[in-house]
Amino acid sequence: MSPLAGLQRFLAPAPVAAALLLAAALLPNVGLLTGRDAPFYRDLGTTQRPARALWPTLGPSAVNPHASFGQPYSGNPNLVLSYPFPKAPRFLGLHLLLHLLVGAAGAFVFLRRLVRADEAALVGAIAFGLSGYVLSSTAFLNATTTVAWMPWLLAFVATARSATGRSLVRCGVGTAVAAALLVLGGEPALAGLALLLAALFALATPREARLRTLAATFGGLALAALLLSPWLLEVVRATSFSSRRVRGFSFAEFAAVGFHPLRFLETPFPLLFGDPSRLVAGGFWGFAATQGNPPYLASLGFGVLPLALALLFVVSARRNEGRFWIGAAGLSFLAALVPWMPGAKSVYDALPFVHVVRYPVKTMLVFTFAVAALAAFSVDRLLILGALPRFRARAGIALGALATLFGALALVFRLVPDSARRLLMRGWDPAWASDPSAVLEPVLRRLPVQAALAAAALLLLAILVRRSAEEPRARLFLLVAVGAELLLPVRSLLPRVPSEWFDRPFPLVSRAAAIPGRVFERVSKDLDPVRRGLFGVAPHDDLTDVARAQLRQGWALTGAPWGLRYAFDPDPDGSYSYLDRIARDVLLGRDWPAKLKWLRSAGVGSVLASDVPPDTPGLVPLFVDGETGIPATLFRLAAPLPPVRRCPRVLVSDSITRTVALFESPDFDPAASVVVAGRNAAALAAERTDPSAVARVVAETPDTLVLETSGTTPAVLHVDRTYTPRVRATVNQRPAAPVVANLHLIGIPVPEGTSQVVVELAK
Repeated sequence: MSPLAGLQRFLAPAPVAAALLLAAALLPNVGLLTGRDAPFYRDLGTTQRPARALWPTLGPSAVNPHASFGQPYSGNPNLVLSYPFPKAPRFLGLHLLLHLLVGAAGAFVFLRRLVRADEAALVGAIAFGLSGYVLSSTAFLNATTTVAWMPWLLAFVATARSATGRSLVRCGVGTAVAAALLVLGGEPALAGLALLLAALFALATPREARLRTLAATFGGLALAALLLSPWLLEVVRATSFSSRRVRGFSFAEFAAVGFHPLRFLETPFPLLFGDPSRLVAGGFWGFAATQGNPPYLASLGFGVLPLALALLFVVSARRNEGRFWIGAAGLSFLAALVPWMPGAKSVYDALPFVHVVRYPVKTMLVFTFAVAALAAFSVDRLLILGALPRFRARAGIALGALATLFGALALVFRLVPDSARRLLMRGWDPAWASDPSAVLEPVLRRLPVQAALAAAALLLLAILVRRSAEEPRARLFLLVAVGAELLLPVRSLLPRVPSEWFDRPFPLVSRAAAIPGRVFERVSKDLDPVRRGLFGVAPHDDLTDVARAQLRQGWALTGAPWGLRYAFDPDPDGSYSYLDRIARDVLLGRDWPAKLKWLRSAGVGSVLASDVPPDTPGLVPLFVDGETGIPATLFRLAAPLPPVRRCPRVLVSDSITRTVALFESPDFDPAASVVVAGRNAAALAAERTDPSAVARVVAETPDTLVLETSGTTPAVLHVDRTYTPRVRATVNQRPAAPVVANLHLIGIPVPEGTSQVVVELAK
């Protein structure tokens, strides 16, 4: 290639538009790129960042001792601990932005194998990489890392269709690498969707290339499974006793967030139902479109141009070329509508194996990718190749009429603002505590501009459809328009806080960490201010106030990197032990005096709370933090019990109800008594006293405890770690059968005299 030809190719619309859009996307996010700012939203801030920050201390441990008496760590895929990651957590924002770029690049590589023009593939890549679904997934580290590799998996499958010999082998290896990274990404439901989509795409290969495509695809998937088998085995073992697998989700939990058709309005009117980075003014209010729940994904806009292009192709005579993606879009959309389908609950209840997943809205990932693919087909076949001129002429008229409609809406919304207000108020519940004017005003201000932008986008598309986009200038306009439209809500969908907030613990957290024993965190969280009204202090009325309150007040699990070990903290994703979840439910159902018995027994030394009645006996207030959020008080338990202790009095139970009744009976003293359950528990029953009983921790790692105990009678050693069937123990180097202690913790039978006990938590 001559230098002039190379320069012309470099200055072609696709690379120029890609460079412009990349700069436009990165410049507002310099803080994330440099580590000055850090994303901190939803699971990303509450569990995934703390888990990453603990890695230098815990390493590949099976158990995280900071999470509710010890919960799965390396075997919990949601924590993304086995995935390549920057060493310093402050670069988590860079990690997310890179994966958005990886996903968009993979979409371009894949679509380039389906269409002829670079510009068509780039339109699809932009439509996918900057879609509301993908950008909203940045609230979940595991979702972003999983989604990024789905297009690459599809790209290797597509390449295998025309590969032979060594090229086919390389496709198989590429499939293995992409699938392995996708699975390590840590979002099992999205990974399953991606793998299923890739398998179906391979099966849809034309007959003459189907065999080699299937060989490369399934060979690569088998290789990925082999490479990941040690980690997958740990995941299976770590989650075997989790509440997600033992109990599963109910239909109400599964169907809590589907895709309501009203959310299609977010495409021409981004953030119509509220900005996720706001609390009251412009905060999320569209509960009518999310089944009364906060949205799992803050935005589900597809972009006016991508969605219009996709629909244009679907109704054209060339739609047969995209039939696979039309089918994928239809099936995924139907799956997202499951909560509203007659008989869905009966089918769900009859299929226990699906009770480990929830949120049907996740299937909209496939719909989003299908829209991107169909938009690429539309640009390639209709706009650039100029096919179907008569159809394009009629389509141009229809698009022009639609543009006129949105233009008229822009004028109406501007000149008669009460009309828009009346429309929005139809989704407002009068019982909500907040002032609707304060909540809706930012949304109302945006509507005329958004309607005008939608009109301009549709008018541009109408012109291009009628005239085609053979000229480079027309293609450049289209690319820039698609990117500019989708870039507008990026900052709102990537909330961030200063990284310096993570450099040292706040005073309340420092004081809590200095108190021996675990901490029970029971802080009121103002996360529903639109419906309940704003409580506490929120000077900025945005999520930085929530993030600051989390860090200042040690909301679980944000204080873990500073040494807090939590007790009875909420199960974020169904990964916690089923017994631990039951114990938490029992605890939360009691008043504070009754709570204290459970807390003392479990080795809790301090409480972080905002709902403790004044002068509650047994709690000593030490420090109040009320700078941001609802004021939270740090209490010290007046009479704490050691987390590891020897209990000579042993009561036996055969049910959860009886365990609770025995524990809460007036004559049960947790300092010397324990309720046990399990296969060998009956033989341990005893009414004994032993004033000489002692126990102490000799050595401790996240997965192992070495204990010493002595007493004049046999007893059960109470250990403040979560019981699971993986727990193994030896007493004086002889195997001992652990039992369940006080509903959810570990009990180890020990003989009279002095004993050395080794407890392996994840054998």
